[in-house]
Amino acid sequence: MINTEQLSINQQRRQPTLSSTSHLPLIGSIPQMMRQQTAFLTEAHRKHGDIFNMSLGPLSFVALNHPEQAQHLFIDNARNYTKDSAFWESIRTLLGNGLPLSQGDFWLRQRRMIQPQFHRQRLVDMGNLMNEAIHKSMASWESIANGETPFDIAHEMTQVTMSVIVRTMFGTDLADEDSDTVADEMNYALNYMVFGMIAHSIPDWVPVPGRKRYLGSIAAIDDVVFRVIEQRHQEKTEGADLVSILYNMVDAETGERMTGQQLRDEAVSMFIAGYETTAVSLAWAFHFLSQRPEIERKLVDEVDSVLNGRVPTFADLPKLTYTKMVLQEAMRLYPPAFWLPRTAIEDDEIDGYHIPAGSTVGAVIYNIHRNPAIWEEPDEFIPERFTPDKMEQRHKLAWMPFGAGQRMCIAKEFALMEGQLILAQAMQRYRITPIPGRTVQPALTTSLRVKDGVWVTLERR
Repeated sequence: MINTEQLSINQQRRQPTLSSTSHLPLIGSIPQMMRQQTAFLTEAHRKHGDIFNMSLGPLSFVALNHPEQAQHLFIDNARNYTKDSAFWESIRTLLGNGLPLSQGDFWLRQRRMIQPQFHRQRLVDMGNLMNEAIHKSMASWESIANGETPFDIAHEMTQVTMSVIVRTMFGTDLADEDSDTVADEMNYALNYMVFGMIAHSIPDWVPVPGRKRYLGSIAAIDDVVFRVIEQRHQEKTEGADLVSILYNMVDAETGERMTGQQLRDEAVSMFIAGYETTAVSLAWAFHFLSQRPEIERKLVDEVDSVLNGRVPTFADLPKLTYTKMVLQEAMRLYPPAFWLPRTAIEDDEIDGYHIPAGSTVGAVIYNIHRNPAIWEEPDEFIPERFTPDKMEQRHKLAWMPFGAGQRMCIAKEFALMEGQLILAQAMQRYRITPIPGRTVQPALTTSLRVKDGVWVTLERR
């Protein structure tokens, strides 16, 4: 009689073993990653192939670097993978049980309630709010648009997108002091997050640098958000801002509204999606535009032809095709979410490698977006990659800055619309020139930010 249990064990033994980025005890590849940043990810892919084990001290995960592997993780066998890991638990301290992190029946209920709110007319209304905030924010650029004054456009993108998300999230009645508080505390929380992921398993009673400040940031953000929610409760009116929309939503099956805590979690989750993701992507887009005047000219020609000097609207977005391609290419080269992990519920197999239950498996979006088997000249900035015919020729997950499958970011269209509107309005008004001697480097934080800014000069067109 065949011993099936022994046969299974023998089959597993014959499976190839994943190579690892490091064999250093306790710290793994953390020193190399902190020193080399994105170059470490690229070199690991070159050396170990499309699937390998990434060792980062207390965190170890199976790194996937090909879109077919990502499809297995996020679509084909998505039910076997959950958001249960040190990475997600660290983020959960900030986002709570918001849509990006909730699971099971609760996630399905929240998605069912929220998804319909991003319909066309709602996006039109949000676009109008965005334009008001963009116009107000860019008014301050006039004083330095002399072609000589150094200007950190990466920092300014955080200010513009913060203004946009405050306007669309909370309406026009959020005090400047509260807006500044949310911006400052959110910035600290996001910067702390990567360290917090590594330190998450350390008991609360052990002093961890920055943890107390981080918890204070969350408390300060909550104070503002809960006050806005209470204000909506007192007003009992339907506004165009996202908090009002969330507050007035009713589950069609149960007739229930969200609790205050649920509102808070969804509001903070959307806030980050509309603020951090877009700010990072625009910073990189402006960097490439400043370096490539021929691409800047092509974008300006499109903006002038479509808009003829007027403010762009939601209806103009389908015509601003090259503007969108510039944004998409910036997101390809520097995806804000540069990796997305999951935890295996049961044993699995990916590309012939055994994945034990409980393993953390992560799609390295940065490497997928630069995989030379998928992309020609993967390190070059070429917006024309995103013409419809070229997109049809590639794997559908070759570009996935918003994730994939059922858990794709619900605010994808919101973020793309925001990015197009900001790019179009900026290029209508200014010519951007890089400052000689300034180099731009990526920084691996919670998102793939720009280290030390993107320094340029502005000149009125």
